[in-house]
Amino acid sequence: MTGATGKVGAHVVSELRARSASVRAFVRNADTATARLGDVELAVGDLADEASVERALVGVQRVFLCAADGPDKVAHERAVIDAAAAAGVGHIVKLSAMHAGTGSPLPVFRWHGEIETHLRRSGVPATVLAPSFFMANLLMVAGGVAHTGTLFASTAGAKVAMIDLRDVAACAAVALTTDGHEGGTYELTGPQAITFDEVAVALGDATGRRVEYVDLTPEESLPRFEAAGLPDWLFDHLTRVFELIREGGFAQTTGAVHAITGHEPRSIADFARDHAVAFLP
Repeated sequence: MTGATGKVGAHVVSELRARSASVRAFVRNADTATARLGDVELAVGDLADEASVERALVGVQRVFLCAADGPDKVAHERAVIDAAAAAGVGHIVKLSAMHAGTGSPLPVFRWHGEIETHLRRSGVPATVLAPSFFMANLLMVAGGVAHTGTLFASTAGAKVAMIDLRDVAACAAVALTTDGHEGGTYELTGPQAITFDEVAVALGDATGRRVEYVDLTPEESLPRFEAAGLPDWLFDHLTRVFELIREGGFAQTTGAVHAITGHEPRSIADFARDHAVAFLP
């Protein structure tokens, strides 16, 4: 699998090991990967190195496809798809995103759309997982919440059916270890659409301290993104993500997580409780 040490990939490894599945993780640094993943078979290489990708796929039947976001994402994931097709891999599970499409104005969603198009043309049976907004994105502002007791965002009160990474990983593991998911595209969401006011309440309940949500205008939010020193593509993507949130683009829930895994997805209360320490001073 690719992306094994990433925020979703590491959970996929755990889920696969819990199912006693054989895992080969394609990583750049063996020491770092071992520290994060434990005793897992490693294939060391680089997605920009075609030969190392080909070696990693020898004997592999199914692939979890997830390269790091960035301008090289399309080239990296297309290289894996091409190598998988040449190696006769039987199934690729691609981590994409809700609203992915080749015409998307959001950089990451556009890249996902281009990769999905290439995947469909490759002839390799595939499953596409398209999650909503990640609850884990809240960890990006955990330090600010911890020190100020305030959650800032620009959502105009819109609801978001945000999802826990662990539920995304569980869906990936099921798709990788069972039949019947080839050709499917699953939009993955949490159990209900919630406002950021409700997020603040959940964080307050989990930490035992009051957390206030302050809704910013788009203009008020820009300096916060600018101060973060983000790459241009990420700045563009995140500002447009919140524009999409304000338009209600992540308000719809689906039953896909339960349909795939047999269990309900985690709630914001579950996430807040499990990550409470990150939001404490």
